[in-house]
Amino acid sequence: MANFETAFEEVKKLVLDFQQNESLFLSPNYAESQIRIDFINKFFTALGWDVDHNIQKNPYEQEVQVETKVHVAHSQKRADYSFYIQPNFRDVKFFVEAKKPSKNLSNANDYFQTCRYGWNAGTQIVFLTDFEEFHILDCRTKPAIDTILNCKIKDYHYSDYTDREKFSEIFWLISHDAVVDHSIEKFADKLPKPRGKAIRKGLHRGEFQSIDEAFLKELDEIRNELAKAFKKNNSHLESEQLTEMTQRTIDRLVFIRFLEDKQIEPDHIIDGLLREVGTNSASTVWQKFIRAGRTLDAKYNGIVFKKHFIDSNDFHEPDDKTFTSICEELAHVNSPYNFDIIPIHILGSIYERFLGKVVIATDKRARIEEKPEVRKAGGVYYTPQYIVNYIVDNTVGKLIEGKSPKEISKMRFADISCGSGSFLITVFDRLLEYHRKWYQNNSEQAKRDGCILSDGRWVLSLKQKQNMLTNNIYGVDLDHQAVEVTQLSLYLKLLEDETTATTHETWVMFKEQLLPNLNNNIICGNSLIGTDILESNLFNSVETRHASSLQEVDELKLKPMNFEDVFPEIMSNGGFDAIVGNPPYGMISDEKIKNYCSKKFETAEGRIDTFEIFIERAIKLLYKNGYLGFIIPNNFMSNLYSRKLRRFLLDKISIYQINNFGMNVFSDPTIHTCILLITNRINSENLVSIRQQILHEDGLKGGFDYQIKQKELGKNEKNSIDIFFDATTKRILDKTNQKSRKLGSLLYVRQCIKTGNDSNYVKKSNTKLGYPWRKSLRGKSIDRYVTFEIDLYIKYGTWLARNWKNKSFYETPKIAIRETGNRIIANIDLDNRYFLSSLYSIYSKQQNDLHDLKFYLAILNSRLSTFIIKKIAFELTKGAFTKMRTNQLAELPIRVIDFDISSEKSSHDKLVQHVDLMLESKKQLTATKTENEKDYLKKKCNAIDRQIDQLVYELYGLTKDEIEIVEKSLG
Repeated sequence: MANFETAFEEVKKLVLDFQQNESLFLSPNYAESQIRIDFINKFFTALGWDVDHNIQKNPYEQEVQVETKVHVAHSQKRADYSFYIQPNFRDVKFFVEAKKPSKNLSNANDYFQTCRYGWNAGTQIVFLTDFEEFHILDCRTKPAIDTILNCKIKDYHYSDYTDREKFSEIFWLISHDAVVDHSIEKFADKLPKPRGKAIRKGLHRGEFQSIDEAFLKELDEIRNELAKAFKKNNSHLESEQLTEMTQRTIDRLVFIRFLEDKQIEPDHIIDGLLREVGTNSASTVWQKFIRAGRTLDAKYNGIVFKKHFIDSNDFHEPDDKTFTSICEELAHVNSPYNFDIIPIHILGSIYERFLGKVVIATDKRARIEEKPEVRKAGGVYYTPQYIVNYIVDNTVGKLIEGKSPKEISKMRFADISCGSGSFLITVFDRLLEYHRKWYQNNSEQAKRDGCILSDGRWVLSLKQKQNMLTNNIYGVDLDHQAVEVTQLSLYLKLLEDETTATTHETWVMFKEQLLPNLNNNIICGNSLIGTDILESNLFNSVETRHASSLQEVDELKLKPMNFEDVFPEIMSNGGFDAIVGNPPYGMISDEKIKNYCSKKFETAEGRIDTFEIFIERAIKLLYKNGYLGFIIPNNFMSNLYSRKLRRFLLDKISIYQINNFGMNVFSDPTIHTCILLITNRINSENLVSIRQQILHEDGLKGGFDYQIKQKELGKNEKNSIDIFFDATTKRILDKTNQKSRKLGSLLYVRQCIKTGNDSNYVKKSNTKLGYPWRKSLRGKSIDRYVTFEIDLYIKYGTWLARNWKNKSFYETPKIAIRETGNRIIANIDLDNRYFLSSLYSIYSKQQNDLHDLKFYLAILNSRLSTFIIKKIAFELTKGAFTKMRTNQLAELPIRVIDFDISSEKSSHDKLVQHVDLMLESKKQLTATKTENEKDYLKKKCNAIDRQIDQLVYELYGLTKDEIEIVEKSLG
């Protein structure tokens, strides 16, 4: 690796060489290949990169990948240089495109070509150089030829390389060690982002969109245009048919573009469809598209080109203008998309969101809508790739490590809620990667197994990859469109490194189709509901003559399935070796399904969340010692209705990792998740590795916070898995539990009124409202020891009276506690106010005594209680919507006072007195008008607060050291 001074001196020598022979190097006869050898390679070598691979000999583990030129139809296949940082050779850090010095670099074609590489790969900046000049380009914007020259961030002349300050800008941006230290990301983070008026007025250069956002938008637009065009000429088509037909058409167009950009097909097929448009050609663009599909089906097989209704004579083609326009937008010559560069997993994430919408057909029209379940969930939340990588590496990766291809061929890996296939794509990728490296180190076996030697590396044959795909990869999803997309994605991954030559050999010489049949691998069905549901009376409709048709509809919607039927060989041999994925989240609302699941799954109880029974299902599908890796909501560790699941996990399998996210992985800030990794075996001495908070993806690369014996988890009454209880915390909590009872055993802890739409039921008024209005409070109405919003009312009409009958929640002296916040926020309510759901109501099970309520209020508002609730609730839901649940709040230890002991009675009375003083001081603070009085009263309240905290510490018997630990943890 290079230090600055050494690099500076080496580059100055290159500058001198170039300067002395400048006229020669600027001649049109001086080739690009030569400038790379003479100067550009040496330039990056000086910056610490092993360009010539003098050190990194393994062709599969080289940080600099140098491409030879491959031109087809005036397009270049890959950038000249791709830079990576080991051990991650999957994700490019940056691209460099080289040109010969005689050419002016500041031209739209070269900028467009270079930025296209970076934008499609998801990098943020790229570099264009001929050594004479060095340009840094912003590739965050969707490339457009007419605005592409605006993407230049900065450029340097070769004479600048001898200027220490200017060269240091280059060195600390792209030298090897700088890139290891995330210099590219830091640089990109400082680039200006479009915002506010600049966007509205179109002042920002280009459209600030990532590849996935832009392509998703384009696919949505194509689907909308196709659906309307199909419906216009085929008025009988219904919603499901239209959804399927638009999906199949789009899949074919995407697959064709992939074949073109990968140069698996030697010609640009879509460009060919557009030839002779506007002439007297006998065929429309759609007709040529259908014929191309039939030709490709014969060659490729697979679901994409399989004969469909759109291929039949009964289908009336869309108007030529609409379909021609779609093809023109996607054609290689016009499109900013390069499918040779776009990672397959990015396509998977695009499709994941794309599948969240369906076509809705009316009598004469078609429109696009979100699926009901997506609308209810607030959107589609696809799994970030770094999480997919981690789960696959720590399940499938662990299982295949050290094994031969023959041993791996007998292993079976699955995602039983596969969606668009992002996990399965990554599983396939890891298998391909592992096999390449294994064969590189076992050349004799590589030759025997049919590998191909190319440029010094052993390459897997298409036949080997086909076998790997059909032997090892399995998936299930309830959505037929998702199954189709998963197959499409796996086919793209299969062909990713193929060429015209390799596919031609398989097709022509061996007379074999290029894509294997995956219909026995990727199944459309219900992973949770078996065909035994049809034997129950859940579908009976005896009194109606349409009973059989109703049952048929329900069956088609449910798609019940038995794993023993669809994967008989795997299940008869013991099950899958690994199951990975991101199972569906959400409560089961259908009573019939809920009843079925309650009987079928031993972990089901109370309100059944889908992901919880997916865990049980997956475990029971695993082979002995098999691995399971899921990303799931972290509330399973403490939820009231997850007790059976926790007991099941702790007693019947071995948890080997819990990785809790202290950030919002998904765009929905209310979903807090963790990665759960388990093995299907029982080990009484099993150690669980714990990460308490992962605040960035780099957190998954570091060490664990601690390890704990599994048998030490879930030992409390609720079997909760308290991952934030290290030894010190546990010692403090054990002490607070002495002479204490749980809050929930002393008082009711209740969630209050959920109105759905507050604007219909809640209003603020300066005057008292009569019947049916009641005084109300919501979360933001209170702070600690004070109520601000005293003019809020709720309409307690028929709907609320029916659904919230228990007036004891409200018409009683009680404590109000905010649901959200970064500490416990509580106050007393003596006005019989009706709380909204953002407040919890805490009141006596017997008869409320005001002194007792004030005593409880002091404990709840203390820093000690916040320390405890942080460990059992807040740490699990850190972020914008940090909150606690009623069952977590009910776990707080409340010191029981023995009033026969004078010291305990005195502590109780002192706390109540301090609460009285605090309540009065807070009221005065709210009412005061002058800054002088406010300042005094704030200081007074802070002093009382500290005194209450100290009294609570003494009441629970905490030592000075223990108090310091509590205070330090709260900041």
